[in-house]
Amino acid sequence: MLVLQVMLARWMGAAEVGVYVLAFSWCILLAAISTLGLASTSLRIIGQAVSQNNPGVIRGFLRRSMQVVVATSLAVALIGAVAALSSGGSLPGGEAAPFLWSLASVPIVSGINVLCVVAVAFQWFGLAHLPTLVFRPAAILAIIALVWAVTNQLTASTVLLVQFMVLVATLLILVATLTRRLPRQVAAASPVFETRTWMQIALPLLIIELFSNFFPEIMLILLGMHVPSDQVAIFNASYRLAMVVTFGLIAIDAVTSPIAARLYAAREINELQSVVARATRLGFWSSLAAVAGFAILGTSLLGLFGPEFVAGYDAMIILLMAQLLRSAAGPVIPLLSVTGHQQRCLAVFGSALFAVVVLVFILVPTFGIRGGAVAVFLVTLLWTIWLHRLVVAHIGIRPSIFGIYARG
Repeated sequence: MLVLQVMLARWMGAAEVGVYVLAFSWCILLAAISTLGLASTSLRIIGQAVSQNNPGVIRGFLRRSMQVVVATSLAVALIGAVAALSSGGSLPGGEAAPFLWSLASVPIVSGINVLCVVAVAFQWFGLAHLPTLVFRPAAILAIIALVWAVTNQLTASTVLLVQFMVLVATLLILVATLTRRLPRQVAAASPVFETRTWMQIALPLLIIELFSNFFPEIMLILLGMHVPSDQVAIFNASYRLAMVVTFGLIAIDAVTSPIAARLYAAREINELQSVVARATRLGFWSSLAAVAGFAILGTSLLGLFGPEFVAGYDAMIILLMAQLLRSAAGPVIPLLSVTGHQQRCLAVFGSALFAVVVLVFILVPTFGIRGGAVAVFLVTLLWTIWLHRLVVAHIGIRPSIFGIYARG
């Protein structure tokens, strides 16, 4: 994915990349909203149903979640398209076409989001990550490179059209593979529907998911309200490099979450503490090494995007510090999500969202993208400390790197 971002910056330039980034950020954010939290809920529902040998609940949840997500995402895409057409020339870049292709992708991305987390719930990690993290960016890059070679030009609309086609192919691959791999007892079971209970779990998780998984998109959209599209592109490059640190954390969380759900359900708190301690130590020390490497090589890495992107080095360092804070706190968000304490996060993320809007409004007009990076750091500091205290108080374990070594 990072290689794709670099090549797009090289072929399109900062201003056009900024339009693409803003348009696709809206797609990602609206797709996440369209799942209504059911993607994250699948980790808990499927994990518990597997441990209780209840295949009917699994089949019912899979059917109902897809029905809800399809209906919601289509409605969101339609409303967004009407808004984009009504906005006319006021959109970044002055054209509605990039945003329309982005909105057309919303139902596709919503379905992919749900199916990937379902694959994680079954611990099919290759299926959960390879189609989206390997096949999709590789296919997009290959097609866009061909377009560039033939036409010697590339626009945000063209990239988003190619992306739409590849996303459709990715979704079809996931559907076909999941259908084939679904356990026989699940496929043969009569579906059990507990829609009201599932939605009560899902909606708080939606707030958590938006803030924990899609915060970069929220930041880019907020930033786009205050700075030109080329500055958005530079901030995006800095953020994407900083987010490389979190790839390892996401993988660790994906492995830890279903195990944590089962251990907590069985009330094996000591074993849960051991699992979390291993995950936190691995995540923190690997993140610290990555931060040191990026601090040394950051200017060269940003230069791969283009000479104008080197201006994002200071912002990248601040954003790296924010990711290091996140790793030091441990897997606090997955722990609260899979143990039934998700509603306790609402006040945290509601406050954090309000804080980031205020901080961006105050800092970005004066300090530009550096101000945006400082806003990310301060908000990350707020929610990591708050969530860590919730985990200690309500789950009874110490997930942070400091708590683990003090306890040890």
